[in-house]
Amino acid sequence: MQNFKKNLGFNLTLVALGALFLFGCLLAFLAYQGSKTSAELLTREFRDKDALLGGHEIVPGAAKVSLDEKNVESAAADVKELEGHLSTLRFEIAGSSDLAINGKASANSAELSALLRESVDGWRKLVADQGIKLAPNEPTAFGFYRYIHNQGTAPKRDFQKVDQQRQVIDFLVKQLAESRQPGSPLLIESIDREPLETYVVVPEGKPNAGSLVPDVEGGAKNEADEFQPVRTFDRTGLVDALSFRVRFVGYTPTMRTFVNKVRNSGRPVAITLVEVGLASKEMEKLLAAPVALAVASADINPAAPAFTGGFFGNEDPVPVVGGAKSAGPSADQRILVVPKKLSTFIVQIDYLSIPEVKPAATAEGDPK
Repeated sequence: MQNFKKNLGFNLTLVALGALFLFGCLLAFLAYQGSKTSAELLTREFRDKDALLGGHEIVPGAAKVSLDEKNVESAAADVKELEGHLSTLRFEIAGSSDLAINGKASANSAELSALLRESVDGWRKLVADQGIKLAPNEPTAFGFYRYIHNQGTAPKRDFQKVDQQRQVIDFLVKQLAESRQPGSPLLIESIDREPLETYVVVPEGKPNAGSLVPDVEGGAKNEADEFQPVRTFDRTGLVDALSFRVRFVGYTPTMRTFVNKVRNSGRPVAITLVEVGLASKEMEKLLAAPVALAVASADINPAAPAFTGGFFGNEDPVPVVGGAKSAGPSADQRILVVPKKLSTFIVQIDYLSIPEVKPAATAEGDPK
């Protein structure tokens, strides 16, 4: 230690030189590692280039596919064909833009609330003028119970979507009213819709970000005319669907006409569910519909020949002109009757649209 202090300057110089030597060795090692990594990357690039130019075996045993001019042109043609096919699918699903129901983009809470009340009053007047009945105890609010029966309540968000639902329901009400046969009884129990008000937006960073899903954790409650569809054409990112459910009481021809009018309207709609049941005694009494009987053709068209004979036996049928009664005993006659009964119908309808295609993002997150 005494010797170190005696030659302090010389010894410090040696220490500094040693530190510089070690630092140089470190830099040389890092440079070697960097050059090795660069060489590996360069080798990989050359290998990928050779694979592209020399061909790649896509299917075992098949000829290799290379990045030549012919294959590039074929790939470009395939992409163009796929884009055309996608465009065709979009048109077939969403239909013509002239028939699309988009909702009012500029709607606000107060304006939409007034539109909803005005529409419900208009629909009730429309069906009343045409002799169509509503449920007597609590007439339907056509899917907007939460706004009609809760004074001061107005939509808080998704104004355009809610207005779109209002316009779709307007379309359905008019189609159902026009489907009623002259003199045929019809009672509208309810028209239900998906409650967008109870949905939440999936946050960014999670699957299906930006789409609307039911708020399961929030415990939101549906009103009487709101429902969660079990069957739907909705496919996140591919097809958007708003579900509606029309519940009414009437005869089968009314239901059949309604379904056909909706399907053939040119609107982007899909019938997802049809349920049929017998109307209750209360409904029959409310509609006061007489039971019509469909009898044998001999009674319907007297000019046509009727045939009588053994229905289950082997006797030859005997023609009776003018629908006259057979000569056999009256006790052996059989008249088949089919009662025309009122039924309850539930028709679920999806209104379809194509979600807006978002531009692809780069690694930095900016649109390309």
